[in-house]
Amino acid sequence: MVLAVGDSFAGYLVEGVLGQGGMGTVYRARHPRLPRLVALKLLHRAVSEDEELRRRFELEANVVARLDHPGIVGIYDRGTQDGHLWISMQYIAGTDAARVDPRTAPPGHVVQIITDTADALDYAHGRGVLHRDIKPANILLSEPQSGRGPRAILTDFGIARVLDADTKLTATGTFTATLAYASPEQLSGEQVDHRADQYSLACTLFTLLAGQTPYPATNPGQIVAGHITKPVPRLSDRRPDLPASLDNVIGRAMAKPRHERFSSCSEFAEAAVAALSGRPAVLGSRASPTVLNSRPYPAPATDADPRRRTAPTVLNHPSGPVGGSGHPRQMRPVADSPRPSGWTARTAALLALLFGLIIGVGAVGAVIEMDTGPDADEATQITVAVIAASLSLLLTGGSLALLARKRAGRLIVAAGSVIVTVIGLAAIGASVTDRDYSGLAIIGWVPVVSLTTLWWAASTTTGPSQAGKPR
Repeated sequence: MVLAVGDSFAGYLVEGVLGQGGMGTVYRARHPRLPRLVALKLLHRAVSEDEELRRRFELEANVVARLDHPGIVGIYDRGTQDGHLWISMQYIAGTDAARVDPRTAPPGHVVQIITDTADALDYAHGRGVLHRDIKPANILLSEPQSGRGPRAILTDFGIARVLDADTKLTATGTFTATLAYASPEQLSGEQVDHRADQYSLACTLFTLLAGQTPYPATNPGQIVAGHITKPVPRLSDRRPDLPASLDNVIGRAMAKPRHERFSSCSEFAEAAVAALSGRPAVLGSRASPTVLNSRPYPAPATDADPRRRTAPTVLNHPSGPVGGSGHPRQMRPVADSPRPSGWTARTAALLALLFGLIIGVGAVGAVIEMDTGPDADEATQITVAVIAASLSLLLTGGSLALLARKRAGRLIVAAGSVIVTVIGLAAIGASVTDRDYSGLAIIGWVPVVSLTTLWWAASTTTGPSQAGKPR
């Protein structure tokens, strides 16, 4: 579906086209009820009908909608109309970093773009969200306002993946990040973490200052080989006017082994600021020498500027030629439930395991009594044995899953604790009704301990975010 100026879609009035890509088109549109402009992204019908891409799109909207940061594009709404998925996002008036001319842009301005982006990335990483497609075209530059310069705003979390996600929504072998800025671990198909975004951000800094990507080539295989095997190129070879200390900063952020990189994107940005200002950058220690110790592969003498475009766009789609623009996305990323960990999760699991074993012993006792007791009680004994055995298996299995840091374990232990609490309260009520207070000393502790188990199992402290920590 192609919308023209003046058309209405999902209540939004279309005013123009911002960008086009392989998945859809982004329009500048007016909100149906509020006096503001939005970026309305309309996915192609073929994409909307593809179950895999549909799931990815829905996950993306959920992920970015939870992040709230001035350096990340925000999401307003989403839906489906006429067989097309759509999403409305914050509209950023301005351009993007792919339009920055390294011949005229002050280096301080370029480093400030990286600093703003690093702050947004650290915020997302702290909430378990990776971007995985950092490049100049995905960094929007707002128009100067109130006496301040352009502000860098990160967009296009289209392939963001929650850290430690149990489900991969991309098909096996599918690679969606732009090759020119992809980390070695992404290209090798390894599990990625926040340091992959740092690598891509360093590639972006190199590109904005050097006027070409770190491993420029027209053959995708050569680009991949550069990221994986070739030494990090020296920025000073392309820009002798810049401090040579920037070579060391970029070299560390682009180190092939990720454990040699900075601990966060902001630490990398601070080191770049220090190097540019002539102050010594604190690079920390590394376990092995950087690839900068060897001379870089010479770059081709002529290289088409991968950032050059025929017309400026505000939002760009990730698909397209290497180094090219993607579509715009103003979204606010959000993280899914983290894996359970910490002492509260372990304590809840151990208490659930204790309950499961005690109830399991009761189930065995019911079976034994069924063999020796009177036939009149057989139906009751069978019912008690089945319920006890089921609850024992539920609590034991949930505790083992929780100890293994499975998200399902938290839910199972919580459900089992609720059942134990209800049974314990019912038993206490029956004892009070029958004026049989002797049993209260035995069963009185059950609701207290089971409620404690429920509280610790459901507590958010059972799964502190692991983002931002080296793995």
